[in-house]
Amino acid sequence: MTAGSGVLAMPDSPLQVYGLKGEPGRIALQVARSFPGATVERKGSKFRVTVGAKKGVFHRTPPALVVEIDTAAFDGDRATPARRQVWDDVVSSIRGPGLPRVLESIHHLQIAVSFVPGDPDDLRPTGPLASVALDVAARVDGFILDLHNGRLLSMMGEVLGSTDLLVADGGKPLDPSHVRIQGRLVALLAVAARTLTEYDGKDQEEAREGIARWITSIGMAAELEPHETTILRRPAGGVEESELAFGSWQIEGAAVLAWTLELFDELPPYDQAVDPTVLSGILCFPDPENTRAVLARSGWLPRATVEAEADRHATIYRRLCELAAARSADTDGVEVSLNITSERLRAFRWLLRGGLYSTTQLDG
Repeated sequence: MTAGSGVLAMPDSPLQVYGLKGEPGRIALQVARSFPGATVERKGSKFRVTVGAKKGVFHRTPPALVVEIDTAAFDGDRATPARRQVWDDVVSSIRGPGLPRVLESIHHLQIAVSFVPGDPDDLRPTGPLASVALDVAARVDGFILDLHNGRLLSMMGEVLGSTDLLVADGGKPLDPSHVRIQGRLVALLAVAARTLTEYDGKDQEEAREGIARWITSIGMAAELEPHETTILRRPAGGVEESELAFGSWQIEGAAVLAWTLELFDELPPYDQAVDPTVLSGILCFPDPENTRAVLARSGWLPRATVEAEADRHATIYRRLCELAAARSADTDGVEVSLNITSERLRAFRWLLRGGLYSTTQLDG
């Protein structure tokens, strides 16, 4: 943990600079000039700067520092997954007022510069690498992701955000992570929207294409499970009846995730379905830019709060199952409440267990 920061650092992380412009060869020479004795070599589209252990500078055995400059990751078919990875690294780790503008810039990244020192102590905020990284960030019109010290910096050295406690006891990553919860929320809302447009029957093809563009532009399509992808790819009017029933109830799970991310104030009673238009409005669907901004501002409720609400829903679910088995007088009302509660409980169980959403069990 960084002294006095109150945030959780990630000690094995390199210092990363991401930018909107820059010629890698020139950046490599610039970095090399900062370290006497550094060598520059080209490997395909990448440039590598290697700094040996020169007495009086690093006091290390070679290599004391390796810097890789790459633009190829953001070219062609590799661009989308590469930018998605940067997005995930930032969103899953950083909170702060400067996050929205950084996330917006990620969709236009052209260059990545990675500083990997032989000794993590060289990543200290006031060390020589910090100064060089700032210089590089200014030249590439970018930002610095310094997870070693738990910071997100502008090219002027302004702290835009910091890490928070995103690991469980023992240092193991949480599953689901904050970014996975966001991705699953987007996936569930997309599936619900797709099936509800079939029920509506208006402008189906336009709506279908708009939903696909929305989830792809946000960068969350990777969270879709195979059966969800199938529903989204169905031609207009071609969603099967069983898929319509399945998809329309996914808004209930989406509401739970939005509540967990502190985007949804309060879940409706167990016998009252979520209004899809309310949740869609909160997430600015289908505007991907505004959706990304909303997600960037999202919080994360304490696990104890989620556990308490999960237990409450489990109790309601068991009681509804008993009423359904007893064939109570209000059969239709019980069935609707059971559908609502089942999908909400599935979301709660997934939040506490992780894994594949569709295989999440409701018992226990």
